[in-house]
Amino acid sequence: MSNKFEQVINEIKNGQTFLISSHVNPEGDAVGSTLALAIGLKELNKDVTAYLYDPVPKVFEFLPFADKVVNRINEDKIYDAVLVVDCGQKDRLGEDFNKIKNKGKLINIDHHTTNDCFGDINVIDDDACAAGEMVYDLLKEINVGITSDIATDIYVSILTDTGSFRYSSSTPKAFRIAGEMVGLGVKPWDISQRIYESNPLNKLTLLASVLNTLEVTGDGKVASLIVTLDMLNKVNAAKDIVDGFVNYARTVEGVEVGVLFREARPGEYKISFRSKGRIDVADISQEFGGGGHMNAAGCNIKGSLQEVKEKVIQATERKING
Repeated sequence: MSNKFEQVINEIKNGQTFLISSHVNPEGDAVGSTLALAIGLKELNKDVTAYLYDPVPKVFEFLPFADKVVNRINEDKIYDAVLVVDCGQKDRLGEDFNKIKNKGKLINIDHHTTNDCFGDINVIDDDACAAGEMVYDLLKEINVGITSDIATDIYVSILTDTGSFRYSSSTPKAFRIAGEMVGLGVKPWDISQRIYESNPLNKLTLLASVLNTLEVTGDGKVASLIVTLDMLNKVNAAKDIVDGFVNYARTVEGVEVGVLFREARPGEYKISFRSKGRIDVADISQEFGGGGHMNAAGCNIKGSLQEVKEKVIQATERKING
């Protein structure tokens, strides 16, 4: 094992009070890696707060330590260090993050190629399949035993970020770690059932409406879907319910890039890109101030739906034809 975590380990050993956080709109890797690291530091008898700006999505509420996550920051608490996982840009930690008065060292642990190294200490490994893989490496290096609870959180972070081991990020190491977690008691079918086979009715009702918005460009290489606030309100759903919808656009035969336009608030859209592998969508996302991976990226753009859609589709087609 390399000593890439040497500075991080020194901060953990020398400190007692830690905040662990990840990005807004957290998905499986953000939640799983945050929780695994929180439990790991608890095993070292540290004072740990797990904080996410947005609530843990309902589908991940079963994960160990998920019920301990806070969504409000204690601005006056003094931390020896703040560890941020799976977050490429500091502004994606949420507007409340900057209110913390005594952060100590800011430690940035991530696997996004577009990470802007906002930490006092930055450990970026874009070969890692998920932030959960990096948390696994870190816990191994500081000799924290992987409990069944930690194993569940790490397994879910890797399972979800590799698209159930379908994406190119499904490395031999990803399978090895997942196998080790299963050996520690994780039950793949139980996890799969909870995440993929327990859809609330309103999610499928919403999906039916979203699929009705499917459009494919003239050359058949870009497919897009739309989710408006009105659509979410009609089925009484939170924004995290649309996680995974963009993949339906990518599955269209002949399509190279799938795009989802989700209305974040009036006059602003959250854009999710998914590539089949040839097109680096992180490049497109960065044009609009976002980031991500080659095959999965995102950004936020202000403007009307028509304006935003036109800009994004044009930028995507330029990348494809460039």
